[in-house]
Amino acid sequence: MSKKTDYIFLFFLVIATILPKWIISWTYFDNSILVDTIFNIKDIIYFPIVISFSEFTFSPSYLSHMSENMLLSFPVYSILIHSILFKITKVFSFFILEFLFQFIFLLIFFKVIQKIFNNTNYSIYFCISIFLIISFLQILFIMDPSKYLGLLFNSLDESFGSRFPRPLITGIIYFYFFYTLYDLKEKIEKFELKYFVTLVFFLSIFLNSFFYYFINFSLLLIFLFFKYLKIPFFKFLYNQKKNIVLIFLSFFILSFPFLFQLYFGETDYSERLGVISIDYKQKIHLLKYYFLNLFRAESLLLLIICFFIHNLINKKYDHLSAQVSNINLFFYFILASISAPPIFFIFSPYIISIYHFLGILLFSLIFYLIISLNFILTSKIIFKYSFVLRVFLIFFLFISNTFTAKKINEKDSLAIKETQKIQNYLLNKKLIDTKKKLFTNDLKIMNLWLLNKNTELVISDGFINSSKNKDIEFNLINNLKNFEISNDEFKNIISFGKSEIRNDFLMRLYTYKYQANSIYTYSELDNYSKDIRKKIINTSPFRVQQQIMPEDEKRRLISLFNKIKLDEKSFSDIVIINKKISPSNFKVYNKKYSLVYSNYLYDIYYLN
Repeated sequence: MSKKTDYIFLFFLVIATILPKWIISWTYFDNSILVDTIFNIKDIIYFPIVISFSEFTFSPSYLSHMSENMLLSFPVYSILIHSILFKITKVFSFFILEFLFQFIFLLIFFKVIQKIFNNTNYSIYFCISIFLIISFLQILFIMDPSKYLGLLFNSLDESFGSRFPRPLITGIIYFYFFYTLYDLKEKIEKFELKYFVTLVFFLSIFLNSFFYYFINFSLLLIFLFFKYLKIPFFKFLYNQKKNIVLIFLSFFILSFPFLFQLYFGETDYSERLGVISIDYKQKIHLLKYYFLNLFRAESLLLLIICFFIHNLINKKYDHLSAQVSNINLFFYFILASISAPPIFFIFSPYIISIYHFLGILLFSLIFYLIISLNFILTSKIIFKYSFVLRVFLIFFLFISNTFTAKKINEKDSLAIKETQKIQNYLLNKKLIDTKKKLFTNDLKIMNLWLLNKNTELVISDGFINSSKNKDIEFNLINNLKNFEISNDEFKNIISFGKSEIRNDFLMRLYTYKYQANSIYTYSELDNYSKDIRKKIINTSPFRVQQQIMPEDEKRRLISLFNKIKLDEKSFSDIVIINKKISPSNFKVYNKKYSLVYSNYLYDIYYLN
């Protein structure tokens, strides 16, 4: 079959993967495109940043009277194209780019696989099979949400799915990097400058989108460089000194946005993202914990199998040297992924969300097993082309994903319908493209408000704004006092005196600021309630998601609540509260606000 036919099949594979959820939305719900987008695109937490960057606002506070902030140090390359297209097509950009990037991803992935199997037909089937496996795992997980099913599904979905911006954007560079590395051995001998500038361009994209990949692929590149280099290293440096300078200069220029944001970024934003400094003692603890867990039964079994298969392929299939060399790159990436965390812990004075290292390693192990076992299979079996089988598999995938989408929509049907009612209210009351200030505890409503061209949010997710923590606290407490929330109710909102893990409302404001695990706590351990201290000490240092506000911080907020001088400029014009999430039993007592709308999920208060 021709390349054109193969690409057509890949296009329909994208259709079978992405379209079902949209069809279910259009069939079962009479929603606006805004509501459909909020429920169909993962991950909506990035929407406000896209909107802000599309308006060239790089220090968003979502309050026009608060603009003296440092930069939002969010990796700009990962949302650059979305921000540009959003400027032109608005909300439709998410729908368009989901299809476009997933198709580009599949084209590149197909070419990567084709170089390994050296069989176009099987490569097509392999691509289809990957998405069938993911769909099948998702169905099983819906029926039985077990830990290991969840780990396997999430590992594959986070590398092949359409979640924005990772892997929708980063997945393309991830596999294209491997595709480019296929030629590294030859290019080192000739040392083609253009080729190496391309590699540092990819590394700069990783640095400006998902820097964990930057570390892993940098180590892989260094390893391969010394493996393939034929002449002494210092002789090579001397011979190519001019080109090497040009390569480093190119990397510096391409990485400038990251360096610029690093220097001018808001420090409180970094704190909310979970950036923490670590000393020698903490480094030792991290290294011990990492290596002990690397040799746990599950991890060790995967590692042993991968090493065994690597040895088998290189001994038994040496007659297929080009293909074996290509598949070896994925094994070498496992080695880089094992080495990356300890090297990072040793040399970096800061750490952030280090659990991503474990996710990368897990996927590299799983993917190597999948691809190497399939390589062994194709070397034993002559695979014949079947047009009908391709069509059947893609159709089956479409049906499978439709079933999954229907199940997910059934689970979320109430939230979808209630969100559409909020959208109808906004339209009816002409709350579109206004400067009115919204107070809400719901991320979906925040996004709905912004997608309707409104710009003012009294409180916003700590991940999407560059405000200082003191301003976030002031805006929150200023409005709660204006709502005439009592001291006792405020204590309940911040869980004063309670051993609460992951207070959703506080985490919405502070993200990972109050992480508490065996390597880090925001305050001294004595400032946490007795019944939770042991849990903190026994919590993995990779568990950044465990958020616990210490009691001394709660007392500080209570003091601020009691002493605050109200500022009318930050008062809300409209309040939309999700009654099913924290804070519970929330009410606006101030008679200046009227309860103008109430349903099962939401209450809306409007300033008279």
